[in-house]
Parts: sequence; structure tokens; C-alpha cells
Amino acid sequence: MNVVWLNRFGPGKYILDQRCDICDCSERFCERMFFRFNHPVSHAKQNRRRSRSELGSSKSPVTPVASIRPSSHVNEEVIDALNSVITTPFETSFISRLQGTKSAWSPAPVAVDWDTISPWMRLMSEVRQHFALASGDSVLDHSMESDAPIIYTTLQPEHLPQVHDLLERVFWSGIDVSDSMDYVPEKATIVATYKKLVVGIAILSSPLETYITYLAVKAGWDKAQIAKNMLYHLISRNPKKDITLHVSANNSAMLLYNQFGFKAEEFVVGFYDDYLDPLSRASKNAFKLRLRQ
Repeated sequence: MNVVWLNRFGPGKYILDQRCDICDCSERFCERMFFRFNHPVSHAKQNRRRSRSELGSSKSPVTPVASIRPSSHVNEEVIDALNSVITTPFETSFISRLQGTKSAWSPAPVAVDWDTISPWMRLMSEVRQHFALASGDSVLDHSMESDAPIIYTTLQPEHLPQVHDLLERVFWSGIDVSDSMDYVPEKATIVATYKKLVVGIAILSSPLETYITYLAVKAGWDKAQIAKNMLYHLISRNPKKDITLHVSANNSAMLLYNQFGFKAEEFVVGFYDDYLDPLSRASKNAFKLRLRQ
């Protein structure tokens, strides 16, 4: 602010004549009241707009960046090799077998068991702990392992390959239970799964006949109450109906059936002659058991 002179304007007031810093015009300014008189605001705005337009016009034009042309030399063999790489989908990869994947649709579980720890689960935990101590915690990727419960559900088409393999290992070869999908599997089947692994299966012939055809648990998952839980859910889904089955005379499953109230009502000689291997240690004679409800 350029001061020119000072004049007295009334009692106790001094008027300061000056040059406006904005538009270089004369302006009267009250030193005590700090109030401006007769300042050409519109003129000042016009000068500011003019200065901005002049500043913008003074800029040099922007030089466009030259486009980068891709290299004309391309190794076609490398491109073909990259295109021929076939990746494994996650759903069928080894990591998905460890982690487990969620299918697009899965039935509501019959029960979820977080408390049971099978011998196989305990063994795998000890193996991982031993590896961690031997290699160091930084080497072991803990994110690769995740806890999961044992889920009891009904039989689904994706279970069939594992169910057939499990039944053939426990009983005899050639077992096919695909027809169980046609006889109300919601009432006649119970499957125990850990992540994507089928660890147990219990099947009734049909909800009308209520005859237990198969009850099996995968090796390494026994002594974990899985067979007991499957049998309980199978009976609970068929109330007020007698349930029957045949069991080998020297099969320890007799103790399990007795806990649920099954009673022997017939002894059948040579019941398993056509099914069991001649070298099998299982007795070919059977008891017919019935649970009356």
C-alpha cells in the first residue's frame, strides 16, 4: 500500500490517501475504522480477470509426447509357449484339497462338530509341529492350514466317488450306492465330512424299509464318535419306525448298536458267504438286530 498523504477528517479520525495495490487506483482508507470508501470493486475484478487471461496466454504450448511403438521383434516361440501353459483350477488343485473349497451350493448341515479330534487330525497336527521346530516358524506357512469341523450332512452326488472307495475298503469290492440318491437321501443317508474329505457314511435302504445297509468310518477317523453320531442322526430322522440291520458275529460294532437299544432277534449262518473274502477274518455268520421305536 503506497501512502501519499494524511488528512484529518472529523474529530478523532484520520484519512489515509493511498494507491490501491489491486488496480492501482486512488482509494480513501480510514486508519481507525478500517473502512474503505468509494473503491471501484468492479474495476478491480476486471483487472484481475485480465491479468489471469494474460498469464494463461503467456504459457508455452504443450508438446505432445511421441507415442511409443512396440518392438517389432517378437519371439513367436515364447508367445506360443506362454499360451500353451495350462493352469490347474483352484477347485481341483492340491492346495484346495488342503484348504477345502466351498461348493456353489451345499445342503444345510445336519450337525457341525468342532470338538472332535480324530487320530488322523492329531497326527497331522504333530507332523506340522515337528516340521515347525525342525525348520523354524518362518519356513512353515501357517496360512496353508486352517481348522475345520467335522460336518454331518446328507449324501450328495459329489460324495459318491469317495463313498464308494470307503465302502470297498471297509467291506468288499463292487459296492455302488448311487441308487440311494433316488430314495429320499435327506432321511436315508448321513455323510461325515472333514473339509472335502468323506470320513464316514451311514445308509438306510429306504425311509420305508429302514434297513441299515452300510455304516462305515474311514481308517484313522475311528474312535472319534463319528459312527455313533451318524447312527444317532440316522435314527432321529426316522422316528417311530423299527430299524433293522445285520452285523457280523465278531464285529465290535455290536457294542455300538447295543448302546442305542438294538436287540438280536435272529442268528443267520453264512450270511456273508457271498460277500466276504474267504481269507477275511470277519465272521461270515451274522446277527439280525432290531431297534423298536
